Amino acid sequence: MKLDLCSLKSVVDFVKEFKSKESCLDILINNAGLSMKPRTITEDGFEQVWQANYLGHFLLTVLLLDILKQSAPSRIVNVSSAAHGYTKKIQFEDINGERKYDHVEIYGQSKLAQILFTNKLAKILVGTGVSAFSVHPGGVKTNLGNSELPRFSKAGMILAVGVSLVNCMGLTAEQGAQTTIYCAVTEGLEAQSGKYFYDCKEQEPKPWAKNDEIGEKLWEFSNEQIKSFV
Repeated sequence: MKLDLCSLKSVVDFVKEFKSKESCLDILINNAGLSMKPRTITEDGFEQVWQANYLGHFLLTVLLLDILKQSAPSRIVNVSSAAHGYTKKIQFEDINGERKYDHVEIYGQSKLAQILFTNKLAKILVGTGVSAFSVHPGGVKTNLGNSELPRFSKAGMILAVGVSLVNCMGLTAEQGAQTTIYCAVTEGLEAQSGKYFYDCKEQEPKPWAKNDEIGEKLWEFSNEQIKSFV
């Protein structure tokens, strides 16, 4: 079924179609992502990396919570990244990068949001039979690093070096998927709901990724951004 995270209408249409065809949802894996793109605003008025990596997943998850609860025990796995350490805060006052657009920080912000979102989900889903996890897949040889940035720009040159290293030394897509699969299907993992995993083990994210106050603010902020679609 068609789903374009850079169109919130597409997310809504997808959920309607899914619910018309399916009565059960055991596992939701939010895995799509963009990196190192020129600043672009989506049809919904949001910066595209923020919407593709986080906000589209947020809306999708919120709209599917009812069927996830009906299907319990069920799980949500949010694919974050160690890149959440690239920035220590969510730029609530400049979420579209109008005043400052740093490609590395913009990507890191979206991945930080995924962890904060996971933490909040785990809290509100206590007792429902739905558990939530965030994961870092590792450095994986996919096309995520395919950049539209000029190679002669600072960010473009840094990315070119990084992509070359990952292509030489990185994980295959199959290897990179293992932590996501682990969180999706490992029996007895429900007690670790809300935790962050890497290499099929629980890991500690950066301290600011565990800030409940920021997580609560992000939850309210995100709900405000999608209010026209729920």
